[in-house]
Amino acid sequence: MEAKRHEIGRQIYNYRCYYCHGYSGDAKTLAARNMQPAPRDFSNTALHSLTKKQMLNVVTVGKNGTAMTGFTKFLSTEEIAIVVDFIRHEFMAKQLENTRYHTPENGWPEHKKYKAAYPFATGEIALDINQQKLSEQQRLGLQLYLESCITCHDNSYVEDKGDIWSTQAISYPRNNFSFSNFDGFTGASTYQKHDTFEKLTNANKQQLLGEQLFRDNCAFCHAMDGTGLNWIGSFLDEKPQNLQDPAFMSRINKPAIKQMIKKGKVNTSMPAWESVLTERQIDAIIAYIDKAFHRLSD
Repeated sequence: MEAKRHEIGRQIYNYRCYYCHGYSGDAKTLAARNMQPAPRDFSNTALHSLTKKQMLNVVTVGKNGTAMTGFTKFLSTEEIAIVVDFIRHEFMAKQLENTRYHTPENGWPEHKKYKAAYPFATGEIALDINQQKLSEQQRLGLQLYLESCITCHDNSYVEDKGDIWSTQAISYPRNNFSFSNFDGFTGASTYQKHDTFEKLTNANKQQLLGEQLFRDNCAFCHAMDGTGLNWIGSFLDEKPQNLQDPAFMSRINKPAIKQMIKKGKVNTSMPAWESVLTERQIDAIIAYIDKAFHRLSD
C-alpha cells in the first residue's frame, strides 16, 4: 500500500509540479530560469530545514512573493499530503532520479543520439562561447542543439545577454490619428485559426464536460478545432491525429479511440492518459469529439 501511495505521489508530481521544480526536484527547467525567486531545489534541501507542516501549508495556500500558488483548486487535502510525502522521500531524503521526459513513450525513441548537445541544453557550455575553444565533438553538439533542441530549450546559458529590449517612440501621431482594429493573425499566421474556439450548441452535460476537458488537456497538440494544424501540432513529429479527417474517423470506433487515449501511441508524442483522466472523463472527451468533429461508430 505504501509503494502504491508513493507512485500516486509521483503521478501527481509529474503532472502538477515538474514544470517549475523539475522532474527530479532540482528546479532545472526552462520555466525556473525565468522566475525570481527561483523555485525550490528539493534535491538540495535537507529534511530538517523544511518541515512537512511547512510544505503542506505552502502547497495548500501558496507562498507570497513567489510564483508558487496554492493547489486547493486542483488537489484534495489527501493528494497534497501524498505529493509532499513523495517529494520528501524521493528528492530530499534520497536524491533519486525521477521520471525522464525524453522517453520512447513521449516520442523520443533514440534520445541518446543527442548526447553531444546536452551541455548546451543544460547550460554547462554557453551558447555564445568562442567556438575556437570548443572541441570538434562540442562544435557538432552545438550544431545539433541549434538544429534539434533549441525550439524547446530556447533559453539556455549565454555569457553576454546583450541589450534589454525597451519601447521607444519613433514618430508622433498627427492630428485626427486613430487606431484601426488590429488583425494580428490573418496574414501572419496559418496556425492561429485552428486555435479559435467555437462553443458547442445543443450539447448535453457529458458533451459539455468533454468540451472543457478537451480544451484543457487535448487542444495543446490537437488544436481547438481538432485538426492538429496549430503551431505545436505542426511542429511535432509524428503529427497529432486530425480528428476531422473523414478517412481516419470513419474507420475508427469509440472503443478504439478510448484505448488510444488510455494507453497512448508508441513512438509518438501521444501519451497515455489512464493515470490522469478517469473513465468518466475519457468517455466525456469521446462524446465531445463525436459531437464537435466527426461522428464515431459504437
